[in-house]
Amino acid sequence: MTSTYFDEALYTLLCKYLLNEADTEERAWVEAWLQEDTDNARLLASLGKVLQTAAEQAVTVPVETDRSWQQLYTKMNVTPVTAPSAVEPEPVMPVRKSGYIYTLLKVAAVLLIALGAGWWFLAGKKTDAVFAGPATAQLPDGSSVQLTDGSRLELAKGYNNSNRTVSLQGVATFDVAGNAIQPFVVLLGHTEVKVLGTRFTVHYVPGQKTVSVHVASGKVMVIDHDNADSVVLTQGMLLRNDSLRPAFRIATHVTDIEKKSLAFHDTPLEEVLQTITEVYDVKVELENTSLLKLTVSTNFNGERIDDVMNALAMTLNASWEKTGDRQYKLK
Repeated sequence: MTSTYFDEALYTLLCKYLLNEADTEERAWVEAWLQEDTDNARLLASLGKVLQTAAEQAVTVPVETDRSWQQLYTKMNVTPVTAPSAVEPEPVMPVRKSGYIYTLLKVAAVLLIALGAGWWFLAGKKTDAVFAGPATAQLPDGSSVQLTDGSRLELAKGYNNSNRTVSLQGVATFDVAGNAIQPFVVLLGHTEVKVLGTRFTVHYVPGQKTVSVHVASGKVMVIDHDNADSVVLTQGMLLRNDSLRPAFRIATHVTDIEKKSLAFHDTPLEEVLQTITEVYDVKVELENTSLLKLTVSTNFNGERIDDVMNALAMTLNASWEKTGDRQYKLK
């Protein structure tokens, strides 16, 4: 996390933590982050001092050079306001947003730049080892990972000592060794998967911002830092999101995502349709809404979508039709 999130999202989260504005989940994330690298604790301590100074100085903290202001604008994506022409020009100040906390964040950022005490903690990515697929790799902590062709896995510096953090591009299935003190973290751009011990499959395409996570056993937490969203996945759950549909989409009762193996037992039809929609990437409409009162008990093991729709219709004593490309209707 230290190497990837040297942006406003991480910076703001740490400030919220120090100002006691973070919720329970955010505090848990920061506390886990502190265990990953000794530099993380040093950064938080320095940031705490900066925020204390910011609170004392309010918004009148002097900035020594134009270069420092420019760095601030670049980091915080704020448009500068030019001082009016006069005999004694007024000092240049950033465009303000309402809120005491945001004011503290701005001032703290200025101090970090002016004092040279902040951003260097979050320097470029440090890598301990790199694995390229197709391959099966045994990791130093006893975990294992199976990489598909074209996939790439990087272990963070200090892996199995100060952290268990990896970065992934592509498709990988993980068998994670349990460690209640040190979670296993998979970084997928600005999304991360955090586990203690489990088996799960991840598919990540950076250019398309496509993320897919399937849990075969155990429990994982998936955190989307861009959208401030998170969800806990348990056995048989599938999560997907992408740049076109950024919100997390969840399916259940998935025993094997690669083989499209699904197992339903007295499962509400709404859950069944949600799972079929995500696993087969189709749209299923329901003409007869009274069918929602029914439950489904059946298994699927890699059948074509047309065969799935046919079996589902027979189970429900209903009919179905294909209404377009990858679009179906139950009636």
